[in-house]
Amino acid sequence: MARVSPIALLLLCGCYVNAPLVTAPEPGTELHVTLTDRGSVDLAQYLGRGVASVNGRLIQSDDSAVSVSVTQVVTQSGDDQLWKGESVTIPRASIASVQHRKLSFWRSGIVGGAVAVAAFLIGSEAGGISGGGKGGGPPPVGQ
Repeated sequence: MARVSPIALLLLCGCYVNAPLVTAPEPGTELHVTLTDRGSVDLAQYLGRGVASVNGRLIQSDDSAVSVSVTQVVTQSGDDQLWKGESVTIPRASIASVQHRKLSFWRSGIVGGAVAVAAFLIGSEAGGISGGGKGGGPPPVGQ
């Protein structure tokens, strides 16, 4: 089995930001849907109690509803719950706002750089502690 470094996994996760939609989104677009208070109550049987927002990929959209393949819901208390792409149709009357989720290269780069520096420093320190550096250790035999 191939080993994957924790740093690579972190970089694959990336940092996302929510941005206003400029045009009508295409199917497959990553969305962040904020629910109205009434929408949270009405959709509790599908999403769970107290859900404030839904993240996922747009399946389809029309004048009456938005269908999303849900990857995450966020409750009103701020708790995240991961989903596996279940399809949920959200009536437009239940939606307060819809935003596009996009990868922030800037934020991802900062996090990736910070992790790389931390890994280097930890690795350098571990090498010094374990005797991997120059000097130290017993003298050669015969001296």
